[in-house]
Amino acid sequence: MSILRRDLEFRSLKTTLALMENINPDTLPLVQVLPFFLLALLIYGLAEFAFVHYRLRRAKTGEYGMAVKGLGFTMLAGLGMGLLLGPVTKLLFAVWGASLSPFDAGLSPLGWIYGFFIYEMSYWLQHWLAHKVRLLWCLHSPHHAPRSMNIFVGFNHSFLETLLYMPFTLGFIPALLGVDPAIIAVLTFVDVVWGNILHVSDNVVSRRWSVLERFMQTPSYHRVHHAQNVRYMDTNYNSITLLGDWLMGTLQPLKEHEPVEFGITRPVNTSSFLDVHFGEFLLLWRDLKKADSLSQGFNYLFRPPGWTPQGEQQTASARKHRALNATQMTDA
Repeated sequence: MSILRRDLEFRSLKTTLALMENINPDTLPLVQVLPFFLLALLIYGLAEFAFVHYRLRRAKTGEYGMAVKGLGFTMLAGLGMGLLLGPVTKLLFAVWGASLSPFDAGLSPLGWIYGFFIYEMSYWLQHWLAHKVRLLWCLHSPHHAPRSMNIFVGFNHSFLETLLYMPFTLGFIPALLGVDPAIIAVLTFVDVVWGNILHVSDNVVSRRWSVLERFMQTPSYHRVHHAQNVRYMDTNYNSITLLGDWLMGTLQPLKEHEPVEFGITRPVNTSSFLDVHFGEFLLLWRDLKKADSLSQGFNYLFRPPGWTPQGEQQTASARKHRALNATQMTDA
């Protein structure tokens, strides 16, 4: 058995290396130009900050500083991980997944349609899990903590989410399901650029985007996603189109009579890099230490944020249920 296992591992390695030769990240034009698009977004972000801060006097400067520290920390962590393990990117995860996949949907028109559908649904699922599993929420909550919206919020992610979770769920998993890595590279480019544009400040762009609102994620939809309003919690998970949210029943347009209140429900110092990026981990650790049993500890880790073994639940679904009941009682 050990000889057979080593033979299978060797074949898998050979397949991976062959795919990497055929799909060299440096030869993909989109991979080469993506840094320039990100640089353009950063330049826009600085201009946006200058306008909101110096012209409108509304910028939360502490949150900008926190986001810059978070981005710097992620870059340093990525550099360290690269020195220890070699380059870790979504495309390399995709190549790895493709080497293990039982089939390849290819680059035909049908392959592109299949790849787009799988990528969109993979994005919806990983994002839904990041809101519904507390351990994953610890990774994702830094992105939601700011109490204002601006381009720098789009860059404000946990280093673990950026370097491991998203490459695995959006690179490895779609490729394992047969999506060609080249398609994943193209969709990643669209996802990164469009996904960051969704975070444009509401102080700069407040109007809805006309016909795009019918089928694309737009800033208005994504502002709803970043809201702590009970009505808006846990909605609008996709970042390119509305497909996944429409199929899964999580689509929520912005209500004109209910403006967005950005942020998360726990008290958080949004100017503090440590509180924003590691505060949820600290609270989870405290809950784990007081768990009465292994099953209770498991529930703290994998049930939704706000779950408690006793007393009134503070999960998003429980809050929505109470709000709905209150509305029905008022209407009655």
